[in-house]
Amino acid sequence: MPTATITLDSLIRKCAKNIAYVAEMGTPATDLGEFTRHLTYAAENFDTAGVNGSDDLHSAATLLGQAAEVDGADKQPFLLRAAALLRIVPEMTDEYRDMVGD
Repeated sequence: MPTATITLDSLIRKCAKNIAYVAEMGTPATDLGEFTRHLTYAAENFDTAGVNGSDDLHSAATLLGQAAEVDGADKQPFLLRAAALLRIVPEMTDEYRDMVGD
């Protein structure tokens, strides 16, 4: 069974809304620079709220930056690892919502 190719844009689209909520940003990120800033703020807020996984967001931001620096198939290892780290974002966001009462 073929799998969809992961891209920087697809990862941003998949996580941007949750990350923007936790980062307390008005709108979801649409580009890598904005998304990594949101990841940084979200990681801080997750950490402050006691939600596990904030280190994973920092690592994902680093991996996405590395993916942006290479071309073609060389991007995939970075994107796959970042996707694995970001997979828990919906659960983290739900836990954060429960903690902050929103």
